Amino acid sequence: MFQPTLRPAAALATLAVFLTSPAEAQAPAASEAQALRELRPATLPATLAEIGQTVTVAEQDAMRAKLVPKDNTYALHLEGCANGLCRFVQIRVCVPTRRATPEAANQWNTTRTFIRAAAYPSGLYCLENSVYAADGQMTLAALRSAIDGLMANAPGLWAEYGGK
Repeated sequence: MFQPTLRPAAALATLAVFLTSPAEAQAPAASEAQALRELRPATLPATLAEIGQTVTVAEQDAMRAKLVPKDNTYALHLEGCANGLCRFVQIRVCVPTRRATPEAANQWNTTRTFIRAAAYPSGLYCLENSVYAADGQMTLAALRSAIDGLMANAPGLWAEYGGK
């Protein structure tokens, strides 16, 4: 079973540079790059709205929450929550398929550092990026980079494994 790899939020702030072409990369606004935002299920939808992401809380309990956009193109999983503040955020995009195998996921993972592939017994093949924020906070730029980096790889996932 896939175990998410945890990366410090500071390292992810530069992830978009490596995953996007120079034409696609954009420097974060000063407020995105510096101000820390709390990872709270109650406030994260408003925080993500600042970068054009409209999400709603789909599931929540005391330790975790799942947030999804209207089009269900990805899901944000907040984990390790205590008193409403969460220490982990995982961004996941999946396709249902019978063609993806654990071997295909392992092969994909051999050339990637931050984003991991996982083939689940339920028939889902997913790309996942996990970010660790020990204090339950991260910059908006780091969160944007994690989402944008994963979504930059999603078209290849859908093209190769989507549909069956």
